Amino acid sequence: MLYESPKITIDDPLTIQIYICFLLDKLGDLTDEQLSDIVSEHEAVNSFDFLEALSIAVEKKMIEQKKEQNKIIYSVMPNGKLMSKEFHNRIPMSVREKSIDYGKYVLQMAELERSVICRIERTDFDGPCYLTVKFINEIDGSELMNLKIYAPNFEQAKKMRERFYEKPSDIVTKIMNMFIKDSYL
Repeated sequence: MLYESPKITIDDPLTIQIYICFLLDKLGDLTDEQLSDIVSEHEAVNSFDFLEALSIAVEKKMIEQKKEQNKIIYSVMPNGKLMSKEFHNRIPMSVREKSIDYGKYVLQMAELERSVICRIERTDFDGPCYLTVKFINEIDGSELMNLKIYAPNFEQAKKMRERFYEKPSDIVTKIMNMFIKDSYL
């Protein structure tokens, strides 16, 4: 039988707030989708606890919440920076490292997302997911197409997302050609 190490989770509300400040301090400003994606990737924090800690951190002025172009953007404030620097050791090292690595990946994908957005949507914590792929018009930001693809679990949805990101332009071109050029090959 293969041994699987237990997942490391953070459940203390203050530590979750420090974790959020730490991410914003290390990665810079993040949209609500990016921050949520990074936090949910390794399942280190329960999504309800995350949302509660996020709102408390905003109330305590540890982080700032701005709205720009229909997106919510979070930034770390001086109080949050101090919390991040002083207390980041309360966050398990493996969670810190994995989150920062994945955060850098999310920021790289943000460049691609001027024309394509690919997100995993969970219906519940252990159940089925959907991979949502939106094709965006780069000229005016309007949505050209929105695909929602069923995945039986989060791991399968991650594999689907990875396959999509391997050659997103090929996939986009093939799908668009099916409709525009009547090409089904």
